[in-house]
Amino acid sequence: MRANGSTRREFLASGASATALCALAAVPVLAQAAPRVVVVGGGFAGATAARAIKKADPRIAVTLVTGDRTFTACPFSNLVIGGLRNLNQQQFGYDNIAADGIELTFATATQVDPQTRSIALGSGSTLSYDRLVVAPGIDLDWGGLPGYTEAAAEKMPHAWKAGEQTLLLRRQLEAMEDGGTVVMSAPANPFRCPPGPYERASLIANYLKTSKPRSKLILLDAKDTFSKQRLFQNAWKELYPDHLEWVLVWLRTQADSEALLQKYQSIDLAVYHEVLPYENRLWEMAGLGEELSS
Repeated sequence: MRANGSTRREFLASGASATALCALAAVPVLAQAAPRVVVVGGGFAGATAARAIKKADPRIAVTLVTGDRTFTACPFSNLVIGGLRNLNQQQFGYDNIAADGIELTFATATQVDPQTRSIALGSGSTLSYDRLVVAPGIDLDWGGLPGYTEAAAEKMPHAWKAGEQTLLLRRQLEAMEDGGTVVMSAPANPFRCPPGPYERASLIANYLKTSKPRSKLILLDAKDTFSKQRLFQNAWKELYPDHLEWVLVWLRTQADSEALLQKYQSIDLAVYHEVLPYENRLWEMAGLGEELSS
């Protein structure tokens, strides 16, 4: 899809951040008040954008809106699941951001009104802006997998947002008896961090190999190709031939379905891990959903 004469990729390549959709064409020059920029999202994109804007012009009043006082990073969180890293090594506060002169608002942005240039917050208050940076990260699409709810995630963790879900999956793996079977489902395209599920599968297999050698991971996948496929599959063959099995579940015929059922119907499942599809409601509220769908 083309928006304003360009594709999404062309738009992002033109200088905008690939993760922060920045509406900062040129900050207005106001005679009586400092220009005000609000950045929604305190992750890598939002925090970096806020600091870069403040550094570029210290006169700009920059406010960073984020829902949590502690940011838990997803990169390297698979090491937590695999027992090779502690969760507190993934967690960071915002003191250094505040020290740069950026105002912090710990609240959830619930609505963007481009007409009045204001943001509604979950606390009931509003923030006005001259320019807005939207970098809220992802929301899990709870309607994307019928029957899989937030309550179900407490028993079958997705761990696709780092934090308590990460620890829950790790605890389930640790509690599983040696000889148990772990089943993991990779999401359909598109999804954040395409190599992520396969990196996670590798680290779970490594944990099983070193700590529960009679156990095995079955990775279900509806895609016959995936990111860095040759690299991953060569490593699995060399390192985890007895601990990781990739199973293509893109079934073209009834015979395919019956063969798969026959092979796996007797599995004694110990841990089930589902990676959910995602969405971002705030993008849609800001009127950006159409541009980002292409």
